[in-house]
Amino acid sequence: MCLGTIAQVIEVHRDGRAIVEHDGVRQEVLEMTVADDDIEPGDWVVVHAGFALERLTESQAVDALKIRGKEAST
Repeated sequence: MCLGTIAQVIEVHRDGRAIVEHDGVRQEVLEMTVADDDIEPGDWVVVHAGFALERLTESQAVDALKIRGKEAST
C-alpha cells in the first residue's frame, strides 16, 4: 500500500500541470486526475506518483497532516 503526500497548490498552469508544495519542497504534478472542478492556488491535494489525485478541504488536510505528525503551512 502506498500513501499519498498531502500538498498545497502553489501555481496552476492551464495545461493540466500544477506546482504543489509539501514539507518545503515544490513539485510539478499533473492535475488532470482530480475528479472535481479545476484546482486553484491554496487548495490542498493528495499527490502520488506525480499526479494530484484528490482535492481536500483545508480541514481534511490539517487532520491528515496531524495524523502524520506534521503541521500545515497555510
